[in-house]
Amino acid sequence: MARVMTRALLIVMTMVMNIFAETKDVAESLSDLERKLAEIVTALNKTDEKHAQLKGHQELPTICERVMGDDITRTYPPYVIMSHDGPKTQILCDTHTDGGGWIVFQRRATGDVDFYRDWTSYREGFGSLTGDFWMGNEALYNLTDKDPYEFRMDIRINNGQEVFARYPDFRIESESNKYRLQIGSYTGTAGDAMAYHNKMFFSTFDRDNDENSGSCAISYHGAWWYKSCYHADLNSEWAVTETKSNAWNDGKKSRKVSFTEMKMRRIKLI
Repeated sequence: MARVMTRALLIVMTMVMNIFAETKDVAESLSDLERKLAEIVTALNKTDEKHAQLKGHQELPTICERVMGDDITRTYPPYVIMSHDGPKTQILCDTHTDGGGWIVFQRRATGDVDFYRDWTSYREGFGSLTGDFWMGNEALYNLTDKDPYEFRMDIRINNGQEVFARYPDFRIESESNKYRLQIGSYTGTAGDAMAYHNKMFFSTFDRDNDENSGSCAISYHGAWWYKSCYHADLNSEWAVTETKSNAWNDGKKSRKVSFTEMKMRRIKLI
């Protein structure tokens, strides 16, 4: 508003200067006034620009916590990389989904990272937090062994449909217990594919812990909490065929997946 009024005043003063242009002293005075007003306008413009930059600034959180996405006083980027004392490494925090506060521990979006890896790789983690990655089974154990967590999977089916599955009471047991999976009851839109894998051990091509007569990890080029073999398999080959690529069974049929994010969120105890 101040900027508009100042510019209007400049126009008026210019008109007055033209009327009194025959009077040299008045013209010189008006010219000097015009110059000073122009300086004021320039200063106002710089102030507006600085205000706009401050207004658009996104404050970065330092803790990945529940309801952070519901805080209307702050605007966070959808994903933030931050430090975390639990796994003693950096984490990727989803700040927006369902209130935010989700630690993303698996993402597959481009297929540029090979997920057909051995036990040690899955224990330690691999990939990049800015691309496709697996955070690491040891980190999952360290986090879920200390605090209660819930589990969410965001999935895009190959036809573009976006669905999710959510499970409370998420826990990964220790390496001595083969990183066994513990999850609660299902809610969501994806269909309950993970109930089949509940209480199953983790398997890789060099550690066959499934109930199948052969190695599910080798058969499907993946690593998972296989049973005999899977209803969900989000770490197998990327977009190969309907029978060998990463897939999710919604209770009706197994469907190829083109995007996955597996994430966990600490449950606050009342």
